[in-house]
Amino acid sequence: MTRCVTQPREWWWELPTGHQFSSSENCSKAKHPNIVQLLGNISIREKMWIIPLEYIYGENLEQIIFNATVSKIQLTSSVRATVIIDMCEGLLHLHSKDIVHQDLKPDNIMVEYNTHRAVIIDLGLAKFFKQGLNSAENLGNDAYLAPEVLLGYSQRSHCSDVWAMGKIIAELHTRVRLPTSSLCPTTIRMLLKHQPFSSAVCRMVEPNPSQRTSMSGVIDDIRCAGGAGSSGPVSPITKAVQLSQSSSTLAVRGNVTQGLMKMNQHQEITNNAPFNLPTTGRVVMNDYEAKSEKGGRWKRTEVTTRDGKIVKYKDAQFDFD
Repeated sequence: MTRCVTQPREWWWELPTGHQFSSSENCSKAKHPNIVQLLGNISIREKMWIIPLEYIYGENLEQIIFNATVSKIQLTSSVRATVIIDMCEGLLHLHSKDIVHQDLKPDNIMVEYNTHRAVIIDLGLAKFFKQGLNSAENLGNDAYLAPEVLLGYSQRSHCSDVWAMGKIIAELHTRVRLPTSSLCPTTIRMLLKHQPFSSAVCRMVEPNPSQRTSMSGVIDDIRCAGGAGSSGPVSPITKAVQLSQSSSTLAVRGNVTQGLMKMNQHQEITNNAPFNLPTTGRVVMNDYEAKSEKGGRWKRTEVTTRDGKIVKYKDAQFDFD
């Protein structure tokens, strides 16, 4: 049985030593701001594996979506877009490392209070997926099993991860639990009518896995629907971290610089902006630059416009080593 003990700025996952647990190896290979980070060395205590993981000061999506009266996070359209983009960026990175999560569900997505950064947690079931060998076991939550896995036609794979993520995004919009049997593109178009993520989710929950999209195939649509845009091929690490002086920021051991330029609310849009601005809308530019084999810099610029005027401008930068 898995037991989680919460410590300041860390999660300690304890499992029987006889269990072939892959979380530590997965975490070390899946270094990304939207995937829970391994903070230290693995050790054994009282015949249990002790794995120190990043502590996310926030709530899981299960509470945010289905227990709104208790949740401290208001699921506005902008918060929802941030969460969706972050979740998908994290899953894209896992798949780029040939890691199948296997147990994606709202319980395993944490959302940070101050920044609304979404983080995929619990890689305990995650397995490396190699061509010709699928070591994934059919464990986890049946409610987020792709149809082909639920019916026993296939084991969990990158493809079933995509389906589970599509269902989570749909439930973020509807705030009701959606039965697997009725989840298909036709249902999504009806439930998410006029929602920017509708088209992407339709491709993600395609019942036929051979026709279902991949994360790399849908990520540009996700970014555009969330207002982040895309300018062609990018590194898997593309999403800038929305940072604050929070415990999780300190745990990453990076240097943060943040700037907020208060602009005149009636300032007209000019041609001096580093990117095209809509008359009314929100544009987010995310950049990642590798400084060394382990270090790099994330930078995020956000501009909000209304009726041809800039109403908000934010800039954040994160250097890590």
